Amino acid sequence: MTSKVLNMSETAIPEAGAAEGAEGHAEAKKGPKKMLLPLVVGLMTLAGGAVGVMVIAPKLVARREAVQEGLEAPHEEAKEKEGEPGKAEGEKGPIFKIDNLIVNPAGSQGSRFLMVSVAVETPDGKMEETLRHKEAQIRDLVISLLEKQTMETLGTEGIRDELKAQLGDTISALVGTKTKLKVFLPQFVIQ
Repeated sequence: MTSKVLNMSETAIPEAGAAEGAEGHAEAKKGPKKMLLPLVVGLMTLAGGAVGVMVIAPKLVARREAVQEGLEAPHEEAKEKEGEPGKAEGEKGPIFKIDNLIVNPAGSQGSRFLMVSVAVETPDGKMEETLRHKEAQIRDLVISLLEKQTMETLGTEGIRDELKAQLGDTISALVGTKTKLKVFLPQFVIQ
C-alpha cells in the first residue's frame, strides 16, 4: 500500500504541477496583454511629444518671428491703400500725457480739489513733439479751464465730455493744427 500511495502521490503531484503550469502559462499570456495598453499609450505620448518638438514648435516659432519682424509691413500696406501718410485705418497715434494736475475749483476756497490727468492723441510723432515743447502752456491752459469750474458744475452729468471738447479745441488752437486733437481724461477725481 505504501507503494500505491507513493505512486498516487507521484502521479498527483505532476498533475497538480501540470495544472499550475497551465494556469501560469495562461497568466503569462494575460500579463503581456495587460502591459500592452500602457506601453502603447506611453509610446504614443513619446511620439506625440517628438512630433510637437520637431515639427510643430519650429513652425510656431517661425510664425511668431515672422509676425514680429513683419509688424510694420501690414501697416505700410494699409497706409498705401488709405493714401493717408502717417496712420493706417484704426491705428492710433502717439499719446501726449500730463499726469496729476491738481486744481481748486471756483468757490471751493481751497477746501476741495480736482485731480486730473490729460492725454492727447496725436496724429504723428511730430505733433507729439510739438505738444512736448508746449507742455508748460498746455498745463496752464488746462488749469485755467478747470479752475473756472464750480463744484456744482463738475458734479453734473456729461461734464467730462464737455471739458474734453473744450480742451481739444483749446489745445488744437495753441499748436496751430487744423484738425481737432482728441483729448482724454483718464483720471478725474474730485475731493
